[in-house]
Amino acid sequence: MKRWLTPKAIYRAALVVAVIALSAFLAIEVFGRVGGGHSYGGGGGSRSSGSRGGSSSGGGSGDGGALVYLIFQAFRFLIYLTIQYPLVGIPLDIALVAGAVFFFRRKARAMTTGFSSMAAATRSYESSDSSEVVARGFERLRKFDPNFSEIVFTDFCYALYGKAHDARGGGSAKLDLFSPYLSEEARRSLLERNPQGLQEVKGIIVGSMRVEGIRGLDTTVVGLSLFFESNYTEVVQGSEMTYYASERWELARKRDVLSPPPAQATALHCPRCGAPLQRDTVGACAFCGTKIDSGEFQWFVKNIQLVEREARGPQLTSDVQEVGTNYESIVQPNFPAIRAQFELNNPAFSWGQFQERARLIFTELQGAWSSMNWEKARPHETDNIFQMHQYWIDAYRRQQLRNVVDNAAITAIQPVRILEDAFYQGITLRIWAQGLDYTVDANGRILSGSNRNLRQWSEYWTFIRNKQAQSNEARTDLNCPNCGSPLKVNASGICEFCGGKITSGEFDWVLSKIEQDESYSG
Repeated sequence: MKRWLTPKAIYRAALVVAVIALSAFLAIEVFGRVGGGHSYGGGGGSRSSGSRGGSSSGGGSGDGGALVYLIFQAFRFLIYLTIQYPLVGIPLDIALVAGAVFFFRRKARAMTTGFSSMAAATRSYESSDSSEVVARGFERLRKFDPNFSEIVFTDFCYALYGKAHDARGGGSAKLDLFSPYLSEEARRSLLERNPQGLQEVKGIIVGSMRVEGIRGLDTTVVGLSLFFESNYTEVVQGSEMTYYASERWELARKRDVLSPPPAQATALHCPRCGAPLQRDTVGACAFCGTKIDSGEFQWFVKNIQLVEREARGPQLTSDVQEVGTNYESIVQPNFPAIRAQFELNNPAFSWGQFQERARLIFTELQGAWSSMNWEKARPHETDNIFQMHQYWIDAYRRQQLRNVVDNAAITAIQPVRILEDAFYQGITLRIWAQGLDYTVDANGRILSGSNRNLRQWSEYWTFIRNKQAQSNEARTDLNCPNCGSPLKVNASGICEFCGGKITSGEFDWVLSKIEQDESYSG
C-alpha cells in the first residue's frame, strides 16, 4: 500500500532541513580581538589588521543544549522518513549527505584544526608569485638606491594617503600644496569624489596597503602599484558619514635617486630642499623655487583610481569567519641561511629574549584592548598601527560596546621572515594563540562571541627596530629601553623621563604590523 505524506509530515520534513542547515551555519566560529581584523567592507569581505567582532558557535552564552535537542529530533524523524516514505526520505538523505560533505570540506580548508601540524605546516612563499616578484624588485632597487627601506616606504605611503585625504577636505587650494607628491590628475581624481558642501575629511585609517607590482628597474624611472583599503569620515554641512574605500595608486620616481632617512621621508616637506610645503604664484616651492611635477627627488603619485567606496561604518558585531589557522606557514625563501647571517651580524641578539619581548607585547596589547585603556599599548606599537587600533577602540566607545579577550595566551611561535635595510631590522613571527573572545554592551550583555568557548587563531606579527639598537638586548620588562625608567610615554610615543622616541624602534623592538593568515603573502 502506498504511503502518502500528510501536511504535518511535510512540515516536519521541512523542519529537518531547516534545523540541520541552521546547525551547520552556527558551527562557523567567528570572533573579535586586537589584531583580528574587522571587515572594512562588511559581510566577511575584505579584512584588515584592526579588531574583529562576531558571534560564536552556540550564541552569546555558548549554551547549545536546545539546538542539540532539535538536531536529535530532526535526525530521528529523518530515519522515520527513510523507512516509512523512502521515495522522500532517501533523496533527502542523499541531499543532506552531499551538502554536509561540501560544507565540511569547505570548512576544513578555512577553519582551525589546532596546532599539532605547525612544525610540518611550512611552505615557501615562492607560490605567491606577486609577493616574490615584489621582494626581488625591492632587492634590485636597493642596488641603485642603498637607502631604500620597505619600512620607511610604508610609513611614507601611509602618511601621504592620510594627508592627501585630509587636504581634499579643504578643497583644491589645500590639496595643491601636495603637488610635489601628487600629480594634477591624481589631485583631480581625489577632488571629484568630494560631495557638495564638504567641510572636512577625518578619521582617516589605512586598514591595509600592499604593493601589487614594481616595474621599470631596467630604465631610469621605476614605478609601483599600491592597493589601499581604508576608512574615513566625511563631514558635510555638519552631518557625518563614514566610508569604506579601496583605491589603487600608481607611483613613480627616478630609479637612482637616494632615499631620504626616515624622519625626512615621512615629514612630507619639499622633496628638493626639505622646507615646509608652501607654493609661490607659479606653483613652485616658495623656498627653493623648484617646481616639482615628477619623481625626480621622491616618490610621485601619477594617478589614483577609486576601486570601491561604500557608506559603511565599522562592523563591530558582524560575523567575520576565522580563516587560515590551519594553513601552512609562509616562510621566506632561503630562510635558514638568512637567519644564520642575521645571527652572525648581530651577536648580541637572542631569539629567546626576542620571543619573550613578543610575548610581553602580545599580553600588554590584549589587556589594553579588553580594558579599552589603549594608552597602555602606546609604547609597544609604531605610530601607524597604534592609530589604526585607536580607531577601532573609538568605534567601540561610540557604540557603547567593548570587545573582550580573556585568558589570551600564545601557544606557539614560528619565525618566518627577516628583513634588514640601511635603517631598520624587521622580524615576522607567526603567532598561534587562544582565548575567550566576546563583545559586550554597556550593561555587560554578550552580543557576540562567547565567554565559555575557547577560541584559537594565528596571525603574522612583524616587529621592527632601528639598526642603531642592534647592540642592545631586547627588554622583557615594562621599563624604558633607553633610560630604564618605568615605561611611561606621551601621545607621541616619547618617554616622559628621557625624551626618547620609544615607538620608532630606535631603542628596542616594537610592533609595526599584524596580518591575517588568509591575506599574508610574505
